[in-house]
Amino acid sequence: MQFDKFVFLPKLEDTYPLYVRNIVNEMSNTVKFPSFDGSKGLWIMSDYGGEHKGAGFNTYSFLICCHDKTPVYRDECKKIREKHSLNTPFKEFNYKDLDSQRVKASLDDFLKIADSYLHGVLVTVSVDKNIPSLFGNTKREGQRFIQKQLKDSGLGEWKGEIAEKLMRICHPIALYLSLLRSKTEKFMWLSDNDAINADGKKRSFEDTRNIFTRVLAMYTKDPFEIYGFAKSFKDDPYTNDILSLTDFAAGAIQDILSSKVKNIDKSISKEQEKIFSWLGNDSNFLMKHHFIFTKSKTDLWDVGKVNITNASSSFRG
Repeated sequence: MQFDKFVFLPKLEDTYPLYVRNIVNEMSNTVKFPSFDGSKGLWIMSDYGGEHKGAGFNTYSFLICCHDKTPVYRDECKKIREKHSLNTPFKEFNYKDLDSQRVKASLDDFLKIADSYLHGVLVTVSVDKNIPSLFGNTKREGQRFIQKQLKDSGLGEWKGEIAEKLMRICHPIALYLSLLRSKTEKFMWLSDNDAINADGKKRSFEDTRNIFTRVLAMYTKDPFEIYGFAKSFKDDPYTNDILSLTDFAAGAIQDILSSKVKNIDKSISKEQEKIFSWLGNDSNFLMKHHFIFTKSKTDLWDVGKVNITNASSSFRG
């Protein structure tokens, strides 16, 4: 696996949401990006956190990794699942359920193989819940703007908060995908089951897919020849094991920021400490980028990167 010290960041045009331009500015201070030269296709996994009562941040996590490197990872996952009896009965790795003795016994190995065999980048964007919208000065303004654009474009009729969530997710994924594609012409986006990919009365999962391809076209002139979208694979534990890494990131970083930035008291388990440490350290193959948007007293918001050291974190804004 090679790493690019720099990538050619897109020109910061006014057509990009301010939210994305802020991320690009922070990217310029990021030392390394993965290189996917020679890759035949990319996996995109995503999960989201912070929607429960008492959370101080919404977190949006996604992993972009080289698909043709994942068979070795899957083989190692199979060994771990057999060693710790994680398939009898089936046990999913889930940040909200780290108390299982089987999960506790296998967590070190599970995080180690992710760093050793997954080639890519894990990204988390955290947004202060006191920020009403990332697409307008007020919640009403931002969400109505998105709703109108989607409806006028024939992309379904959406509830305001779900429409904004979808845009918060689609734009950074599209940005990273455009930067990292190399000569790759295929990708598959696998998302956890969520309101953004559920069928509604006046919109569908097909609309979600079409919205993402429209957003992606903002960032890359060359279309992907083959692409797909899917929800969690119920009968494929090893693919869901990769998806669990984004669940870990979304949940853990929400907990860290709620504690350190919002001063919300939280007890931290040894298992959470292990995940914090894993998120705070790049491996030779897997990079981790964490961005934070906090409510500003003088502007719409402040932006920075989250630096994690075990249970402690700092952010630069």
